[in-house]
Amino acid sequence: MKIVIGFIPFFSTPDGQVVEEVYNLWKDKDSVLDLETDPIDAGEQVKRLGADKVLLVGSSRYASEGISEKEFVLETNDPWEMMELIRPGLDGRYYVEDVAYGILIFGGYKKVYAIYYRGDYSKERVKELNRKVEEKVEWLSKS
Repeated sequence: MKIVIGFIPFFSTPDGQVVEEVYNLWKDKDSVLDLETDPIDAGEQVKRLGADKVLLVGSSRYASEGISEKEFVLETNDPWEMMELIRPGLDGRYYVEDVAYGILIFGGYKKVYAIYYRGDYSKERVKELNRKVEEKVEWLSKS
């Protein structure tokens, strides 16, 4: 079971710094990508790796405080609706949602899993998020 883990760090925010530090702990492992890129490129990068499952790790102002999870599925096959889902990411705004929809549309995946972190920066938060990523990867490898 091959799992791609894509991190979307924003070093300019406290939660983005937490994501960045966790990415630095994982970046030397196989199938780990920095997906702070547009949705089309993200979809192509993931597709090239030929993963069975995709996990994204990032932050969002729409996420609840702390660590939360979400699963993304494409609920439309209308090209205009799909374009609207990724449009913000084509303008240089690289959020988990935009990247997830890019992977669903251009990578051909049926589902993308995501872990969000929203909150202040601390070493404890880095450890908590890292633990959550480890747990989710283990769960995905068994499911």
